[in-house]
Amino acid sequence: MVTTIKAYAKINLALNVYDKLDNGYHNIDMVTIPLELHDTLELDKLPKDYETYITSNDMDLPTDQSNLSSIAFNKFKDKIHFSQNYLIHIYKRIPMRAGLGGGSADAAAVINGVIKSLKLQVKDEDLIEIAKSIGGDVSFCLYNKPTRCRGIGEKLEFINMKKQYHVLLVKPLEGVSTKNCYDDFDLLEPKPEKSNIERLIQGLEEGNDQIVKEEMKNVLQPCAINLVPKIKEIIDTLKNDGFDMVMMSGSGSTVFALSNNQKDLMKEMKKFNSDNYITILTKTL
Repeated sequence: MVTTIKAYAKINLALNVYDKLDNGYHNIDMVTIPLELHDTLELDKLPKDYETYITSNDMDLPTDQSNLSSIAFNKFKDKIHFSQNYLIHIYKRIPMRAGLGGGSADAAAVINGVIKSLKLQVKDEDLIEIAKSIGGDVSFCLYNKPTRCRGIGEKLEFINMKKQYHVLLVKPLEGVSTKNCYDDFDLLEPKPEKSNIERLIQGLEEGNDQIVKEEMKNVLQPCAINLVPKIKEIIDTLKNDGFDMVMMSGSGSTVFALSNNQKDLMKEMKKFNSDNYITILTKTL
């Protein structure tokens, strides 16, 4: 029997970075929003003599033991002690090396898919413990709700957004190395201005676009622009065309524009319809 589950992309409306920890991660404080854009995973139960393996429609996606979905499955199996193995097929739609959390979303979807397939009852604290050991965004991706994420991403406070936004994603072909971006941030002086996240959450809960616009800040954005200058070109184009809720997501390289008007974004999307960009029109969940 095949279990099908969606793995939703995310954008960060704020990303504040603090001290670097001994494990290589940083303490962060961010607001993360799920998008309708998603990968689709199919988990097909295998006979007991078979090992779990991963396939994908995207030939650029590694499907060996380095894949976060494989890591997630093995860690979850070790923690929960089930015996079932699966053929896991990942239909990719979320661009990679984009700051959209595609790998983390797939990893979380594997965990949720196994829970659904085997009808498991798992405590939230156990899920978060496993997710934290896999990657910073995996905890958020288990729940797919607007969230304030702290610690290394595992401390979650859900946010009640008053409204949805239409979202235009524009990604240059070149991606950004998350490690390089954070390493450059550690050396950067002075540090960029941080978001007042309490105020941003207020804006989201009230549906106040002005507050949201003022508090959308990503301290990694200058470092990512140094690595991939096209990020700034995209941001400048969107802002010059009248979109004011514009920012890079995560460590890049995707830039997003939020709007209440889908038609405006559809028109703007045509400006980036070339082989130099990946463009996707979606909306917040």
